Amino acid sequence: MTLHVVGAGLAGLAGAIAAADARLDVVVHEATRLAGGRCRSWDDAVIGRRIDNGTHVVVGGNPAAHAYMQRIGSADSLQPLPRTPTMVDLAAGAKPWRAGPLALARAFAGSLWRMGLDDRGTVAGRMQNLTDYRMLWEPLAVGALNTAADLGSAALFRTVLASAVWRGLDAARMHMVRESLAASFIAPALAALAQAGAEIRFNKPLRELVVRDGSATELVFDDQTIVLSRRDAVILAAPWWIASRWLGLPELPDSPIVNVHFRLAAPPEKLANHAVLGMVGGTAQWVFRRDDILTAHTSAAAGLDERSNEEIAERFWSDISRALGLVGDPLAVRVVKEKRATLLHSPDTEAKRPHRRQGENLLLAGDWTDTGLPCTIEGAIRSGNMAAADAVTMLRDRR
Repeated sequence: MTLHVVGAGLAGLAGAIAAADARLDVVVHEATRLAGGRCRSWDDAVIGRRIDNGTHVVVGGNPAAHAYMQRIGSADSLQPLPRTPTMVDLAAGAKPWRAGPLALARAFAGSLWRMGLDDRGTVAGRMQNLTDYRMLWEPLAVGALNTAADLGSAALFRTVLASAVWRGLDAARMHMVRESLAASFIAPALAALAQAGAEIRFNKPLRELVVRDGSATELVFDDQTIVLSRRDAVILAAPWWIASRWLGLPELPDSPIVNVHFRLAAPPEKLANHAVLGMVGGTAQWVFRRDDILTAHTSAAAGLDERSNEEIAERFWSDISRALGLVGDPLAVRVVKEKRATLLHSPDTEAKRPHRRQGENLLLAGDWTDTGLPCTIEGAIRSGNMAAADAVTMLRDRR
């Protein structure tokens, strides 16, 4: 009785840990030499530091993410950010803006009735007339959904607000990793899996998934074909464009993210370590600081990701310099384009996201599945947990 998990991204790792904790025999098959998927870190020769592919954050109201980190022993690796982010408007002299408690209370109350219950509406259609839309709600929505506000699903953003912002400042508070994504989410998970007795196979791309009569019957790899018995199950935790090859899933549009890492000679005085600054009116939308590295981030970056690395770096550095009053040039720059970072979360896309159950012994896991959340760390971990729970039920019923 074996559970095969195909893919060692966050969803696959979370599902494998949950299944191993339930005393299933677990084998994880990862196509590459590293785990993490779209949540990864590496030692960059240009920057001279360990950097992440992007600036992933979790909020206080992300129970699955916090429980996962508690389970793998990395809960203390998160750094809470200020409860309300400081924003600057680059089109208006980069003057800092932060909503105080009273203004936030008014804004939250206004957002409650503006969002409505219609699943077909967009964020802009629901919220663009709110007083703080440009400086608060639009940046939050674009960051949460990785989708332009005039395309983004109001129903999905309403779920984000209900799980975080509407529950108070602690639930809405952002946290970033102190060291790296790998140190917080990946390396300790691999250690936990090894300790639980799970087998992890790297450099094992799945070449074919054979499905007959509603059941997965074979997993075909370069060096072996695994014939599945009725006492085996599969969690396919691959990205959506790969899973679609075998399952004929509906086409799901994606949305890119662009990040630029800048290494500085001296850390900026205007941005504390492990802090974030939001920007509107420019190209870069957020800038995070970790020691002497500034990471600028832009969501919903369709079009921008087609620009040259040199142009992107120049535009981002111009925005950061104006926002933080910096002079001179950075010591080193690394541009990271995540062209398929997440789904484009429009109402049409939300209606097509597939359910995790795809057969008698076949389950999907991934932030792109129908989790009820955007493609985020929380969504990925939740999807893995739900798939593992279903797999446990499937296999125990077949004893």
